[in-house]
Amino acid sequence: MRRATVLAAAGCGLVMLAAASCAPPPAPPLSPKSSPSPAPSPTLPPSPVPSVPSVPATTSPATPSPVPSTPEAPSTSGPAAPVGQAQVTPADAPLLEAVRRRWPVARAQGDDSIIVIHREPEAGAGEFAWMPDDRHYCLAVVRGEQTDLNCRPLPTSWARIGIRLVTKSGLRTGEPGGSGASGTRTVFFAVVDGGHGPYQYARSATPSPSPSPGAGPVRDATAVFASGRTLSLLTYERPSADVLPRGGPDICSTDNAICFPALDAYVG
Repeated sequence: MRRATVLAAAGCGLVMLAAASCAPPPAPPLSPKSSPSPAPSPTLPPSPVPSVPSVPATTSPATPSPVPSTPEAPSTSGPAAPVGQAQVTPADAPLLEAVRRRWPVARAQGDDSIIVIHREPEAGAGEFAWMPDDRHYCLAVVRGEQTDLNCRPLPTSWARIGIRLVTKSGLRTGEPGGSGASGTRTVFFAVVDGGHGPYQYARSATPSPSPSPGAGPVRDATAVFASGRTLSLLTYERPSADVLPRGGPDICSTDNAICFPALDAYVG
């Protein structure tokens, strides 16, 4: 029995030895160079980002400030002075007084600044003007007990070559309901480039001073500024019920350098 025990113990030792001898040696640690690289992962295209509409700011958008308009520099021309027969004479006193009596602004104008365009002292009729500078005018029309005064700026641009203004006065003359010379007439006023007068109706081989009944002749006066620049101031009457087409006969200077339709109006 003792022998069996020894053998069993010996067998166990052999088994243990065998087991020890049969176990594989531990694997050596891997060096950094021999470390396997991980397989590269496939590169995927970036996912499209849905466009998001911009959200307006909670604050109100800034309002662009208006660009201030540059004010026009004041004119340095000074007042216009009458030339030749446009100067005031003692016979013009009733004409001037009829306007000065009603409008204080006319009383402030000295005789040396008044430009008389048309005078009929015995009939108590006429027109005169003054220009405080080359951008403004005042026109006075007198027909007996009726007077009219308009003070306005001139247009900023020339309507035609040499034509600055053609407008109507606020006074109608003559008898309502009449015809021809006795009918109602409108006084026109024109400001044109100076140095080309006198003026008359044209559009015919022999220009006539008055192309239709009730239309008075064209009268003109010259105004000069300190710089030497001149302007011609014209007045003429047309029948208020004139049936001529818009434009009517031309009014031209004697040298034909300036012409314009008598019935056109260029205002503004």
